[in-house]
Amino acid sequence: MSEEFTQEMRDELYGHIIVLHKPVFSFTKCLTTYSKEDMITIADDLRYRVRRSKTKTVIAEDLFKELSLKSRHQLSFQSKENIQLLKELVNGPKKIDFIPFFHKNPDLFDLLYFRWVFLFYYEDTYTLVMPNETKEMLQNFIDDLDFKEENKRKNLLHEYVEAFMNLYGAFETDFFLKVWTQHNKQYPLELNKLLFELIELAWFNERLRLTDNLEYIFDNSFLNENDVPVFLSSSSHHNYYQPTKADINYFAKHEFDERTAQYKKMSRFFAKKLSSEELIDIMDLIMVHIKLDLDMQNLFGELNSQFSIVFNSAKDIEEFSHLYLNLNNHSRKLSNKGHTPEELSKNQNTLSSAPNNVVPFTNKNTGKQKPIRVKKGGRNEPCPCGSGKKYKHCHGK
Repeated sequence: MSEEFTQEMRDELYGHIIVLHKPVFSFTKCLTTYSKEDMITIADDLRYRVRRSKTKTVIAEDLFKELSLKSRHQLSFQSKENIQLLKELVNGPKKIDFIPFFHKNPDLFDLLYFRWVFLFYYEDTYTLVMPNETKEMLQNFIDDLDFKEENKRKNLLHEYVEAFMNLYGAFETDFFLKVWTQHNKQYPLELNKLLFELIELAWFNERLRLTDNLEYIFDNSFLNENDVPVFLSSSSHHNYYQPTKADINYFAKHEFDERTAQYKKMSRFFAKKLSSEELIDIMDLIMVHIKLDLDMQNLFGELNSQFSIVFNSAKDIEEFSHLYLNLNNHSRKLSNKGHTPEELSKNQNTLSSAPNNVVPFTNKNTGKQKPIRVKKGGRNEPCPCGSGKKYKHCHGK
């Protein structure tokens, strides 16, 4: 993502999340910087009950009462980084460099959305403010041992959910519970308790969804609920890859396995021609296509809209094809229930000589290798995973 603060970002955030006002320090003053209509919209979004016909001050007071009642429970789902940031803001406001700070604190949006914290923009300065009333409320429990333990367990649950979505895409709730129980005997969960906490966790995680019958958990960034049964039936002949605790720790933070020799070789192939930022973006794009079994033609279409690359010779194309094949066969795939093709081949002896998403590079008319030339573009194209989101907001993060 570019360091430039784009007009699109401004339009989305200014006046809604970013308050265009001199910083103020009481909750009522912070909230009443909004119009009455916007205050009611905020309450509706948060499902807080307020007296709509009253003044802005009364609505702000009602909203804070709701916030006070629900904050301990809702904050127990927040990341340890957000909890630490809240502790820092108890000590006073914090001036920030907006874009770098958001990159370092991607969960900050939750704190702003629930109005535990306000972000003011005034005289070219961004300032994070925790209202005085909120400080007093948080100090009652944020260092409580029971709260800390609950927050630790829910952070761990969140890590497992992220890892499972990155490994499998969609999976049975029973399978998730089985692995959780095997790995975390110190945190036993019954099925009903697990479902309750997952439903609440989904409030803070746009990717996490459960089917209506609660039998399946799936990644909403690339699957709709109606597609889940078809997706799972297509891989029903495979058993799930059994993740270790180390796998959970890694895939909670990574969508793809960037540690393999095959990944590193592909990265070196492009490193000669690209900046470090472009290299990350291209490797992510390649891994999305492998992980989701998208075809090579689609990959080159995306490269065409994102980057400027020239394959000058048949040798380059042959080398890329070889690297892509090896990377495909050693990458964990959703269609294989988290297995790599190489792992499955050890039992089935069915490792293909080419992945099903590779198409010929040869020009159909001449039979000759045709150099592939693509021009530079932005990162606002739809994500190839089919989620409907822009690539930069989906798998291009």
